[in-house]
Amino acid sequence: MATIRKKHRAPVSVFQRDPGPWSRLLIDWLATLAVIMIFGLVMLFSASYTTGYLRMGDSFHYIKQQALCMMIGLACMFLMSYMDHRFLRKMVVPGYIIVLAMLAVTLTMAPLNGCRRWIRFGGLTLQSSEVAKFEMILFSSHLAAKAPQVERLDPERRILLTPGEWLRVRVWKQLVVPVLPLIPVVILLAMEPHMSGIVLTVAVVGTILLLSGSGGVLTWAGAITAGALLETLLSHVDSIPYLQKRLDGWTQDLSKMTDQTVQSLYAIGSGGLKGLGLGNSVEKQLWLPESTNDFIFSVVCEELGFIGAVLIIVLFVLFIVQGLLIAYKAENLYCTMVGIGIMAQIAWQVFCNIAVVTNTLPNTGISLPFFSSGGTSLILLLAEMGVMVNIGRNGERVAQQREQMRAQREAARAEREAELARKTIDLASARAARTEQ
Repeated sequence: MATIRKKHRAPVSVFQRDPGPWSRLLIDWLATLAVIMIFGLVMLFSASYTTGYLRMGDSFHYIKQQALCMMIGLACMFLMSYMDHRFLRKMVVPGYIIVLAMLAVTLTMAPLNGCRRWIRFGGLTLQSSEVAKFEMILFSSHLAAKAPQVERLDPERRILLTPGEWLRVRVWKQLVVPVLPLIPVVILLAMEPHMSGIVLTVAVVGTILLLSGSGGVLTWAGAITAGALLETLLSHVDSIPYLQKRLDGWTQDLSKMTDQTVQSLYAIGSGGLKGLGLGNSVEKQLWLPESTNDFIFSVVCEELGFIGAVLIIVLFVLFIVQGLLIAYKAENLYCTMVGIGIMAQIAWQVFCNIAVVTNTLPNTGISLPFFSSGGTSLILLLAEMGVMVNIGRNGERVAQQREQMRAQREAARAEREAELARKTIDLASARAARTEQ
């Protein structure tokens, strides 16, 4: 009777002593991140010193908070860069339960501007939706990597899947199961309400499923349909008054726009090609709401002009492309999906923030990564950057191991061929030697 041998998994530690070597790509990616962070601090100080002085009595109020959170975030980034990704994968279910509990606790907090989005304790605040985005990246990547791949079911069979197999694999395993954990998170975010958090979380999870191939053509068809019907769906949302007001203000009629959008467009138009100069923004003098947060890109456009705005966009595009290359070279599919999810979060936030300040999308509270003030967001983003570093170093280690194994196989094959050549009788030489005899 045949026995089934159980596969023994190597023990998983919390931290890795040496995740792997540093690749040139990873170093370049970190250099781009450093430039973006320094650029972000400079622009935040420029956008906030007036607001800080008039509202807090301290011109350095916002920049001091941001610098402190950046230091905490860099410490988290260092720790996460040594945290074993296998441990993170093992903790996705407990982490998901904790996130649901945090979102539920958030609903019990006192509302601010009609919304409950922060957990307050000991004078500190924590935005639970930021933690939820990070957790959903890890959980969705785990489920997408765990789902069976069609080409691995039976590589020798060259026929289409039967209807039953298609439903079980493409629909249930690859699509329904990864989406199910998203539903409670979306419901809790809607109860806060936090529509921008819902949009970003759904967009990131959808990107992971699209690029992992989960659901096949169904996922792509759903994404295209959602994009085509976005404006129609938004026009029928009337259950939340403030959301409907912002949707009504999403127009090309300047007299009907929200005040935030109008002042944002004034700032962008005032900047022109070269801008008014660093620190010379007029709109940040309490004309532009949320100039230190959601609309900081408008201040950038006013002070640095079109050239400065394009420079920021180019930096983010370079950063995202480098991050996707790191994810592509990761150790396994799970790490690749986590890397794609983290970069997708950055990409979607940058796109939505710039689209909002330019009136391309309805006004919603989405921050510009590494530029907007916000402690929870910055700390969580830098923690995610630490995960990217761990993924990059482990991927480089595995790549070097594969290269060494390939070189060893090539050397062994060359040695076998040389040995065979030594043992092979040259027929012409043998005949010549026999003639001489």
